[in-house]
Amino acid sequence: MPINYKNDRRYAHLSSDQVMKHYEVEKELREAILQSKKENRAEVIMQAYDDLFLRVPWHPALTEKSGITSPELIKNRAEQFDFILDGHKQKILGIGCGHGELMIGLSKLGYDCFGIDISSVRIVKLKQIESEKLHFEQFEGSKLPFSNDTFESVVSMQLFEHLHPDDTSSHLDEVKRVLKPGGKYYLETPNKHVGPGDISKFFSDEPQGFHLKEYDILDLYYLFKASGFSKVAVILRKKRKINILIAIILEKIWLLLPRDRRRINTFGLHNPMVIGQK
Repeated sequence: MPINYKNDRRYAHLSSDQVMKHYEVEKELREAILQSKKENRAEVIMQAYDDLFLRVPWHPALTEKSGITSPELIKNRAEQFDFILDGHKQKILGIGCGHGELMIGLSKLGYDCFGIDISSVRIVKLKQIESEKLHFEQFEGSKLPFSNDTFESVVSMQLFEHLHPDDTSSHLDEVKRVLKPGGKYYLETPNKHVGPGDISKFFSDEPQGFHLKEYDILDLYYLFKASGFSKVAVILRKKRKINILIAIILEKIWLLLPRDRRRINTFGLHNPMVIGQK
């Protein structure tokens, strides 16, 4: 059942016309992405995001306090992820880095960080704060411009659902390629069983915006194994790593609840972080 946008703090201040306009623009641009050919898809996607931000200037990604304007958010995200990494300072790649909070924060803790994002609007701002341990470039995530065995860790937060469904396997293959032996990919994405998570949540029970496809833990497990990752685990709430098979069983039990109850009683399954080790 669609959600009332007035109950979502990111959209509650907007008019119904603004929310509808956002929805219609994403639906239109989504179709252009889905119909794109492999050879020019990266350019189509980059243009779609730039068009979205131009046509929907009230988009939360443009209006929320974030990035360099939110030092507390930078600090919190970096400390949370530093805990997941056990404080081991390393070279880390952030794919779909958004406003860069995680990369900025980790660089301040001594990590060597490289962030990429598809939006030129974001990257232009982020390049102004580059440093010896902090670099940003505009790239689309299905093809990575790095040599083999470059990073100890790769992280993507709320990116995977934005990839073209035909590109998810090549994305994972690319991540595995740029990871050093034993390196890990930390992938956080919204669970499809509480979705949709994009603007279409106010209008539909299925993603119709820039979440081109949403996944559950079982889907992600199969995708990681198909790309040859040697181990797969998952982190739910309280940052505790658990066996992926246990997580899949928990997810199956959770699905006995109706969707509206799953959105309330999430048990951390609504936003899993799956970890694949090379």
